[in-house]
Amino acid sequence: MSTSDASGRPALDTEAVVTFSSELTERAHLASRHRRLAVDAAIALAVAAALAQAVSAPEHWRWWPASGVFFVVIGVAQAALAVALFRKPVRDPLLAVGVWGTVAVIGVYVVSRTTGIPFAPPVLAHGARWVPGRSIVPGVGKYVGALDIFTLATEIVLVLVLTGLMTRVLRQRMVTHLMWIGLVMWALAGLSVL
Repeated sequence: MSTSDASGRPALDTEAVVTFSSELTERAHLASRHRRLAVDAAIALAVAAALAQAVSAPEHWRWWPASGVFFVVIGVAQAALAVALFRKPVRDPLLAVGVWGTVAVIGVYVVSRTTGIPFAPPVLAHGARWVPGRSIVPGVGKYVGALDIFTLATEIVLVLVLTGLMTRVLRQRMVTHLMWIGLVMWALAGLSVL
């Protein structure tokens, strides 16, 4: 049986509206909290990667000034990403730039540890003679230290977190593009190009 107010219109079940409203608010708050945690994680990861680049910059400057400048620029860019993520709201274009920039840095790292940067000078600290287009250290990649592993892991997780923050459509596109890049990298490695 429906109830009516004084004007004859159906009465609003205020208890049901309040219950529904509180459920929606709770779901939105939970989703916002999860998103905020993911944004905070992305900020922490970007800052950690920026600090690792800053710590590495002086050593790379001594080896090759262009490399030192590269590390400073990457560190500043990763710190700027952290600051931009701190501002609200986080938008897809920023996330896409963060993902592609980080993927590019990871790519440079992988090349430097496998075939070597073609125009870079010899790495004297490793005692190897450099040959363009070949690994810096014969038979193995360039020395990989604890800071290298930490930075690489941080940047990979940063890519995952930034991708997870994207809208569904962009996230699907990004994952597809990253998959194709991975397949090309595997094919190049199989052909012994990398």
